[in-house]
Amino acid sequence: MLNGKTIIVGVTGGIAAYKSCELVSRLTKLGAEVWVVMTKEATKLVAPLTFRTLSTNPVITDLFAEEVAASPVPHIALAQRADAIIVAPCTANVIGKIAHGIADDALTTFVLAATGKKIIAPAMNGEMWRNPLVIENVKKLTSLGYEFIGPLEGKLACGVEDIGKMSEPAEIVEKVVGLIGSLPAKTPAPAAQPVRPVAQDLAGKRFLVTAGGTRESIDPVRYISNRSSGKMGYALAEAARARGAEVVLVSGPVSLNAPTGVKVVEVESAKEMLAAVKEHMSGQNVIVMAAAVADYRPKITFWQKLKKDKPTYTLELARTTDILGELAKRKNGTCLVGFAAETDQHLDNAREKLDGKNLDLIVVNDVAAFEADRSKVTLLDRSGGVQELPEMAKKEIAHRILDAILRL
Repeated sequence: MLNGKTIIVGVTGGIAAYKSCELVSRLTKLGAEVWVVMTKEATKLVAPLTFRTLSTNPVITDLFAEEVAASPVPHIALAQRADAIIVAPCTANVIGKIAHGIADDALTTFVLAATGKKIIAPAMNGEMWRNPLVIENVKKLTSLGYEFIGPLEGKLACGVEDIGKMSEPAEIVEKVVGLIGSLPAKTPAPAAQPVRPVAQDLAGKRFLVTAGGTRESIDPVRYISNRSSGKMGYALAEAARARGAEVVLVSGPVSLNAPTGVKVVEVESAKEMLAAVKEHMSGQNVIVMAAAVADYRPKITFWQKLKKDKPTYTLELARTTDILGELAKRKNGTCLVGFAAETDQHLDNAREKLDGKNLDLIVVNDVAAFEADRSKVTLLDRSGGVQELPEMAKKEIAHRILDAILRL
């Protein structure tokens, strides 16, 4: 609960300002005394009267307004009394001003004067979020103790699917309660959408990710393949890009949309995937082999469709090149990550693969995870570390894998 807590909610001129209405309402219902401070631009998107009604307190848009002067506590005293100040949504402009100590309006003045917890929920265009200047400002504020939540990935106001959405009010409230209060037992579980650290901890790093299964042709209409959907590899590529990395995704045939900002190289067979990986492996900091590459291919590929004129047919298979094994021979300082989809003796088989192929990290799961949106995996690293993760969405697993790579 937040009974007896004073919280300032800062609202800037992002289209997500409408979400702050729900945020204020939720905080008030948990017993907090809420004061809203708006930038001039924010008032163009949501009327101050809306926030005044929800918070039951005057809305501050101008430090010299008569309404503020008549309030029981002057603005500095209020800033210093507040247990937390939340800026949601927070634009790139306001992040920059706070990071450089600029207090040229009511909101930035409150932030600089506040002594309680400071929480920022960014919302902006994806390219703005990835701008090196914004990255540096976020890193600076994080190092100074500012708490960031989001942004999330999804459809932005500009119409593209990318990172930059403001976190949902329920998630922000959960963050606030975790910092200055406690939730009652009946509070529902937080939303399933993962909230990741916003500091772009992979900025400047280069990733090569493979995804999907391969197809090994029998004839012009038939092929050998597997049930891999590519969801895990695509989630890894998307997560690495969201955290600032430059990403190349070598993909077998899948029914997935290409992640925004990721270079996608489409291949079909194991031979084509090997060629693409060799072409793009130079200079990569991390290579993640999430693809389910076929171990065998038909020894002969027929140029015409085979007729069903025989009761049985014998198909001779030949081994494909072990791409992961080839990469292990030429790591040259690259962090190499493999996957092991097993049906039995999961950890024993994974450890054998980890050692035999000179991997830095291996992700082991059950083949039942193929085509699913969720999975339960175990991470094994080169130093003997074992991290068993509970079942979760593959998008969240992707971030956990990236966290493990960073620890290496």
